[in-house]
Parts: sequence; C-alpha cells; structure tokens
Amino acid sequence: MMSQVSYFTRLNPETVNLSTYIQFFLYIMILWILFRVPIFYSIIMNFAGLSLLIVVQGITILALGQYNSISVETIKDDEAISVSAQLLTFILMFVVARIIKRFNWGFDFVPTSRRHDLEFKGTNATLIAVIISAIVAFMVLAYVFRNEFEDYVVYASLVFILTLPPFLYIALRKDNEDAA
Repeated sequence: MMSQVSYFTRLNPETVNLSTYIQFFLYIMILWILFRVPIFYSIIMNFAGLSLLIVVQGITILALGQYNSISVETIKDDEAISVSAQLLTFILMFVVARIIKRFNWGFDFVPTSRRHDLEFKGTNATLIAVIISAIVAFMVLAYVFRNEFEDYVVYASLVFILTLPPFLYIALRKDNEDAA
C-alpha cells in the first residue's frame, strides 16, 4: 500500500517532496488503527523509525559518495544505482534493528495493554511537541525548497541535527521515569 502511495505522490510535482511526510502520517494511522497501538506511542515509534532511516540512508549515501565517487544526482538518475542504494539501506536498517533488539537498546515505555491511559503533560507533552515541530519544519522546508534539492538537504539536515538530540534525551528520560 505504501509503495502505491509513494508512487502516486511522486507522480504529482506538487506532492513529490511531501511524499515521505504523507507516508509518515499514514504509518502512524496504520499502527494506531490496525495494531491498536495508542496514537501517542505510534507517533513515537514511527518518528524513531524515520529518524533511524534518515541516519542510515544519509550515512549510506555519504559513504557511497566518499568511497565510490557516486553523487546524489547519480543515485537519483541511474535506476540500477538507486535500487542498489535502497537495497543496501534496507539491509543496513535490518542489521541495525537486529542489533537494537539483541542488545535491548530500544525504549521500554510502550505499553503492551491496548487500554493504556495516557496523560499529555510533562515528558509526554514535550516529546510530542518535539516530534510535531520537527515534522512540521521538515514539511515546510520540503515545500519551500521543492525545486532546490541541495538547499533542502542542507536545511533539513540542520533541522534533523537540532531535533534528534532533544528527542533522544526526552525519550530516554521518559524511559527512566516509567521504569521508576
């Protein structure tokens, strides 16, 4: 389903830069409705996954550029290289996910009960505010720099670098609060 959403949003020049964010919203909805995970935790889990994807994909593209002299434009223009980069990113994401699971580095505060009551105050409110502000900033940048890919990458990377540490700090703090 998401591949179809990706395909159709990339066909329309007005939505091509917003495709990732449309899919992010849909992933939240699917996890919330289909798997009955409370929406707050669905947002956190999807943001953590999206953040990890950005890091892994960014490092992959930088490594390809550094060691193989493959530019972002080459990756975008050559279908074989693009598919190879996507496959490599998938394999690396799978490896990182296995490492996180094996060493129990994930967050433990997602409840197993479907009827978990949640109050939006304190750490929860701060965590959701960081996530929403980051996603809104990314969407605005995608719209403003829709025809200037290089500028978008620079500013989106800056927003990512500025929002990831607070997200991780607050999520770890919540993990410790809930463990106490």
